[in-house]
Amino acid sequence: MFRNFIVFRAARSFYRTVRRENLPKLVLFVSLLVILGGVLVFVVETGRNEGMFGRLFDSIWWAFVTITTVGYGDSYPVTTLGRILAILLMLMGILTISTLSGTIASIFVDRKIREGKGLQDITTRSHAVLCGWNVNAERILEGLSHLPGSRAVVLVNEMDPEEFQALNTRHEDMDLRFVRGDFSNEKVLRRGAIASARAAIILSDTSGRNTLGNADERTILTALAIKALNPDIVITAELVNPENEGHLRRANVDDILVYGEFNGFLLSSATVSPAIPRVTKQLLSFASRSHLRQVGIPAGFVGKSFAELSGYFLESGVGVLIGFLSEEKKMSLDDILSEGSSAIDAFIKAKFAEAELDVFEGEKEQLQIKLNPGGDYVIKENEAAFVIGDQAV
Repeated sequence: MFRNFIVFRAARSFYRTVRRENLPKLVLFVSLLVILGGVLVFVVETGRNEGMFGRLFDSIWWAFVTITTVGYGDSYPVTTLGRILAILLMLMGILTISTLSGTIASIFVDRKIREGKGLQDITTRSHAVLCGWNVNAERILEGLSHLPGSRAVVLVNEMDPEEFQALNTRHEDMDLRFVRGDFSNEKVLRRGAIASARAAIILSDTSGRNTLGNADERTILTALAIKALNPDIVITAELVNPENEGHLRRANVDDILVYGEFNGFLLSSATVSPAIPRVTKQLLSFASRSHLRQVGIPAGFVGKSFAELSGYFLESGVGVLIGFLSEEKKMSLDDILSEGSSAIDAFIKAKFAEAELDVFEGEKEQLQIKLNPGGDYVIKENEAAFVIGDQAV
């Protein structure tokens, strides 16, 4: 469905462009010129040219070859009037074909210019959308360049087009696209093909005239808009104020990071253990051979212990196992109410809905992280492993 919608939008956009450049009228004029020239030569040359224009299609073929200046020479007029018509057709051909080719070239050049300025609709699929821009954004692009299947990235922000061109030059190995505008606006998000994206990252935006003062408000609005346009997308959002985290949770954002959240830990730890910031930097760097990553559980290890899988990963060179990502069943109000649909149950549900209370707000996390769970921990289905090791293994 999304694919058909994107194809339709791309076709509509292209049609509007060619219509604006009067390309349909120009093509129609060339077609009429070919047909008229072919018919006139057919009438003049029939019976006088040793059968070279014996059929009307042969004359139209000759007119098309002549007007495009190809000139195969398989057919040619022999009468004076026929040659005069051929001269006129050649002159018209030079003018019309030059105009036609120039118009087509200008359309593609215009699209490329518009794309560079962030004014062109994006038709990419299964891409990542990076909403907003700040001092840490380029590091995110560098990180995405190391991940498999993350080369196509659409930037949606209010940076200057010249800044994007310089950015695109620095990251030639990536397929970067640019949409200029307010990313909290649904129309701008649609231009970035958010409906067909696989992931979105919302940054605390400082592009254009934006500041961190109202960044969280725009982040929350954007998260709600993205989920409305693409409910299955994976969203990671950045906040300035940790007090706004609850709003993003209600918007079903998958992961939330607070701007500068770990600075306090790293700086304070450095006063006692100076190497901790450097170790953390290695764990979080794709350039390091010992960075943190997530891998699947090998077949046959479900039901076995943490210690057994840890030994297997060490022997096979995958890395050091440090924990698991578990998918837990969410608890809801229905889990504690009776199985029947009694009036009391209905009354309780109605009161909670009226008060807009969610007593299980803290327990709605489907994904649970279990670090160093102990050697006897039994591995379950739908779990993934966190390891420290080289991704190339």
